[in-house]
Amino acid sequence: MCSARVFTERPWLRLAPFMALLLVALAACAPAAEPTVSDRVDVRPFVLSPLPFEERRLVAVYDIEVEPIRFDVAVLPARERDPRRLVDLSRGIVDVVTNELIDLGRFRVVERQRLDRILQEQDLGQTGRFDDRTVAEIGRLLNAELILIGAVSEFSLDRASAGSAVFGLVGGTTITTARIGVDLRFVDVATGEVLGVGRGLGIASDAEITIDGLELAMQLLRAGTVRESIVAIALRNAIRNALEDASTALPPRMR
Repeated sequence: MCSARVFTERPWLRLAPFMALLLVALAACAPAAEPTVSDRVDVRPFVLSPLPFEERRLVAVYDIEVEPIRFDVAVLPARERDPRRLVDLSRGIVDVVTNELIDLGRFRVVERQRLDRILQEQDLGQTGRFDDRTVAEIGRLLNAELILIGAVSEFSLDRASAGSAVFGLVGGTTITTARIGVDLRFVDVATGEVLGVGRGLGIASDAEITIDGLELAMQLLRAGTVRESIVAIALRNAIRNALEDASTALPPRMR
């Protein structure tokens, strides 16, 4: 006689497939790990070594235009997107470039107040004033060897969700990214010739900064102040990359 095995039914086995699916859904909806302070991009150190003081050229930072090909700050309030604020932004970035140039330790830098005073005295403060003759005149009055000019070629602030959606449930966090491009040129005041060109790109992201925080960063930047934020970090890294590229391209100083 054949004996038959009797299996005891276990109700929880019926639920196993559904439990597995639920675990997958919960895992997908779990917030993505936010970057820690150590993971975030910081202001990079300069690679070039400082020069002895007697080998440093005297430079005047003339103007940094802010008319980028890509200017995308749609995440900011409307008042911060007003094109008229680009003028103030340009002035603030000039101050940041000046400070970074000093920190590089390879140039002597003319005080901005002295440059502005000469521009006013010589009636050179109008738009479109920059040409070979003007460069030579400014350089003669300042006893400078080089003038640094440049432009912000890209300025964008983007916000995107990092995570996924399962059964209509959205998980993850919002990542804000600042992307800033800067072009800089050293001009010989004796000839008006461009001696060194540098291009730099800075990118920084943060999962914690708010819209109010971005607005504050823009206000500080227009005032020439850079506190720790993705806007300041991206800008300073772009400037540092461009400065080192342009400095490396300069011919040896004639003694």
